Amino acid sequence: MAQVVDVVVIGAGINGASIAFNLAKKGCRSVVLLEKHIIASGGTGKSAALIRQHYSNEVLVKIAKRCRNIFEQFQEVVGGECGFVKTGYLFFVPNELADRFHANIAMQQRLGVVTGSVSREEAQSIAPSLNVDDSQVIAYEPGSGFADPYETTVSYIQRARELGVVVRQSSPVRVIRLAAGRIEGVATDKEEFATRVVVNVAGPWANDVGSMVKVKYPIQVTREQEVLLRPAQSRDCPTVTVSDMCNAIYFHPLGKELLVGRGFPKEYEEVDPDNYPEPADQQFIEDIAHRVVKRVPRMVTAMCIRGYSGLYDVTPDWHPIIGCHPEVPGFISCVGFSGHGFKLGPVVGEAVAELVLEGKARDVELELFAPDRFARGRQFTAAYGGNRA
Repeated sequence: MAQVVDVVVIGAGINGASIAFNLAKKGCRSVVLLEKHIIASGGTGKSAALIRQHYSNEVLVKIAKRCRNIFEQFQEVVGGECGFVKTGYLFFVPNELADRFHANIAMQQRLGVVTGSVSREEAQSIAPSLNVDDSQVIAYEPGSGFADPYETTVSYIQRARELGVVVRQSSPVRVIRLAAGRIEGVATDKEEFATRVVVNVAGPWANDVGSMVKVKYPIQVTREQEVLLRPAQSRDCPTVTVSDMCNAIYFHPLGKELLVGRGFPKEYEEVDPDNYPEPADQQFIEDIAHRVVKRVPRMVTAMCIRGYSGLYDVTPDWHPIIGCHPEVPGFISCVGFSGHGFKLGPVVGEAVAELVLEGKARDVELELFAPDRFARGRQFTAAYGGNRA
């Protein structure tokens, strides 16, 4: 016999966990969180988890700013640990994009972000191990850094459970039932839930879930590789978080190592999320090492400790799809984060919970992320292109 619940959330990455927690926190009596594999096993668990606020659209800047504050105050706002480390964040931009860069900085400062343009000399003072000679266009956010994606997600889920949320791992959804075109229930291999509301937060598996109600998303699932490099001397490892458009990499310190990934522009590798190479490619490791040494010369003797791959769920404009589907009442999407999902998760969870319970988010313009925006020709644009947003 089906258990009657208020909401079923599908996907226990950062956004699914945040949505479930916020639904319960706002008084939703009966919430079930279903995960196909294990907690944070999609894009979240292998996220680099950079916390930065430098975006070129106001709505994302507002979300990222508030999320940074939540990460810093995580114990008070959510409870538990998130592993936030305030390293400061440097952003190196090619000189030819200076006009766009300065427009972004002005917009971010107007919205209250603590950020600013710094000189080469100032950047060198902030991070003495970096070579800063190739760019005169550099931003610095002293309050940003990185967090722990697994610890953050687990903390959300533990708090959600304390508030009554039922969490099921290894429970892939097999059927979403409809009655007269609207949501009626959800079935896994072991259980069935009667509900009027389903939130699809399945990340790379978004289209698997969407297909159950004949919803199709313009999403590509791409393989994203990262490596951990250990320098010969611990003092050679930078202590700041960096996005480096000049060398198309990003990195942050992680214990004795430097976690490094490849940034835009690059070729993207579309994959099957259930069958893709998880170790990093040797060619990728060699390329990353070459790029890192350009920015951090002392890393020339560093060793690669580990290389691995995760997943992005990428939309045509690199911005998420969040909203209701009038053709399927009760079905809500929160997918396609294109590599930005972790840093936006705390506020997205609040906003989607409000959408479910009140019909509209209070402080976030979720309408801008509407599922039908591509059909209406209302895509986001980004100053730097790709996942720099």
